[in-house]
Formats: sequence, C-alpha cells, structure tokens
Amino acid sequence: MLNDDDRDRRLMRRARALRRHWRRILQGAGACATTAMMVSLFLPKIYQATTYLLVSESKIGAGPRDAAWQLPALLPTFIPFVDNNALIDQSIHKFGLDRPPYNLTVDRFRRRNYLDVRIPKSTRLLEISIEFPDAQLAASLANDLAQGAVEYNDRMNAADTVATREFLRKQLDEARDHLAQATALHLKIQREAAIEDREKELSILLGERERLTTRLGQLRLDFAQDESKSKSLQQALGGQPQTFLLKKSVTADPMLEREAEKLKLDDGPLSMTEESLNVTRQDIQQSLVTADANSAAEHAGIQAATERLQEVNRQVSQLLSTITTLRSQLDQADRNCSLLYEAVKNTTREYQEASVTVSSKSQDMKQLAPAMVPDRPIRPRIVLNTILAFFLGTLLSASIAVMAENYKEMRAFRPFSLEDEEEPAAVRAD
Repeated sequence: MLNDDDRDRRLMRRARALRRHWRRILQGAGACATTAMMVSLFLPKIYQATTYLLVSESKIGAGPRDAAWQLPALLPTFIPFVDNNALIDQSIHKFGLDRPPYNLTVDRFRRRNYLDVRIPKSTRLLEISIEFPDAQLAASLANDLAQGAVEYNDRMNAADTVATREFLRKQLDEARDHLAQATALHLKIQREAAIEDREKELSILLGERERLTTRLGQLRLDFAQDESKSKSLQQALGGQPQTFLLKKSVTADPMLEREAEKLKLDDGPLSMTEESLNVTRQDIQQSLVTADANSAAEHAGIQAATERLQEVNRQVSQLLSTITTLRSQLDQADRNCSLLYEAVKNTTREYQEASVTVSSKSQDMKQLAPAMVPDRPIRPRIVLNTILAFFLGTLLSASIAVMAENYKEMRAFRPFSLEDEEEPAAVRAD
C-alpha cells in the first residue's frame, strides 16, 4: 500500500504536469466555451409568457361555511381545467400551429413541454407558463388557455345550473300534479260525504231522541202512577158493596111518632126497607176502568217509544260512525293538500333560486392579468452556457492531461518492473 509520502509525491507530479500543460488546458476550455457560445447563438430562442388565474369561492348567495378552508386543498383539481387536451388542441388549431413550420399535435406539444401549470405556495392562484419559440405566440397561447379555462368553468357552472333547474322543474311539475290529484280527491270526498246534510240529519235524530227519551220517561212515570192507582182502586173496590138496604121507620122521627100516637096507629107497620145502588162503588169502578185504560195506553206508548228510540239510537250510531270516518278522510285529504301545497311552494322557491343556489356552491375562475409579450428569451442563456462550457472544458482538459501523465508513468514504470522480476528468477535458477 502507498504511504503518505508516495501520495504527496504523486500529487506533486500531477500538479507539475498540469502546470506543464496549462496552455493546452486553457485552449481546450476556450474551445469548449467557443463551441457552446456558437451553439447557443444558433439554437432557437425560447420565450416565456406567464399569466395567473384566481380561484375563489362564489360571491353570489351564501356558500358553504367550510368552502374557504377546503379551497386550498382542492386547488389541484383545477389544474386539468387548463392542462387538458381539448383546450390544447383548440389553441393549436386556432393559431395554426398544426401547419408548417411547427406541425404541432397535442402529443408533440406535451413532449416538448411548452405548457407548465403550477400552484404557487400559500395562494389560490394557478400559474400558467408557456415557453415557445415565438414571443407573440407564447403570450397568445397563455392568454387563450387561461380564457379557455375560465370559459370552461363558466360552462360547467351554467350546465350545473341548467341541470339543477331542469331537475327542480320536473320535481315542481310532479308536485303540482300530486297537488291537483289531492285537491280533486278532496273535492270528491267532500262532495260524496255531504257532511252538512248528514249533520242536519244527525241533529234531527238527536232532537227526536231527546224528545223520545223525555216522552218515554213521562210515560213510564204515568204508567207507574196509573198502575199504583189501579191497585189502590181495586183494593177500595173490594171493600164496597154493590147495593145498600135502607130501612125507614116512622118512629125514627119524634114528630111522626107523636102524630102516630095521636092517631093510634099501633096496628100497622110503621117502617119500610129500600134497596139502592152503591154510588161510591160505581165511582171507584169507573176510576178503575179509566186507570186501567190509561195504563194499557201508556204501556203501548212505552213499547212504541222504546222501539222507536232503539231505532233512532241505531241510526244515530251509524250516522256518527259514518260522519267520523268521512271527517277523518276529509282531514287526511286536507293534510295531504297542505303538505303538497307546501312542497309546491318550496319547490317553486328552489326553482326560482336555482341559479343563485348553484352559483353559491361553485368556484369562480378569473384571469388576473393577460400575459404580456416577452421582450427577452429565457433560453438559450449564452453567457451562462459559455461560462459553464469553459469550466467543463477546463475540467475535461485537465483530466485528459492527468490521464496522459499517468499513461506516461505507466509506460516508464513497466520495463523496470519486468527487469526486477526476471533477476530474482535467475537467482533462484542458480
């Protein structure tokens, strides 16, 4: 292995070799710099035109609250608005770049890296840069792509608005149809129900039931009274005889008795017996007949009133059930009409506000300033290329010089090494 002294000697030899060949190294570096300068002079000049697009939330309506926070994360999704084949192909045909001398296609345009779209850090901007051999065309392409992106975004927003309005219009038509059907059904139920007529009939039946109830109560009271009266009269009638025997005597009267004594009427009967009907019994019997007749009439009236009351109650029950069912159907129809009316009103408002609603949820793209025609090309950089070529030429020439010196050393060292190896071999042979 080589020690430090050997390394130092070799470095000193290489440094002396570079000093000996400094003219050739300088000539090589000059030749490279001259070649780079000449090549840069003959290379086509590339001009760069730059414009910016501002992406912001819509100022129409009240957009989502978190839109401002989400926008920076969503900015990369807007790059395809500019960097897409449709816009590039449109611009190529618009400026005639598909014809000589450029003969560009979308594939060639992309392979030559004419377009560069970037997002500057901590901004809501899209930076559009066009590098092209023609300064005017570079600016025109940048502005055309920017305007195309803005128009494409506007078309998308307009298409969303139209689609939303069309969807809401269909919903509005369906809601109106449903409302018309519900209204027709409500009118049909109301017409077939005839609630007012049924309520009048119910009122009449309720009045009749009240009268029958009152009459039935009165008849039962009268029947009880007549039954009680009849029993009392029957008991009273049992205690009365049919006839009365009335015996009349002359001696019963003092005056007649004195006159009889004066006339000396002792031989003949001075008394007589008279039979007569019991008037009280007849009155009681007549009252009993009247009471029995009234009881029979009242009993018949109670039966008739009871049957009629049962019929009226049955009709009232059926009518109440029918009216309750019809009112429930009418209330349900009313609720359906109210809900559908609110749906129509809300859908109408959403349909009228569709443009504002969609615009408030969309993102706006605006070109801040048109790209200006560049005055100076960005490539080739003649001075930079010349300086870099000079340094590269110097490095290359120095490397060649060192390699040449190393080759010479190897040539000088090889015969000596062969002689040293042959001498020990001869000694071993002896």
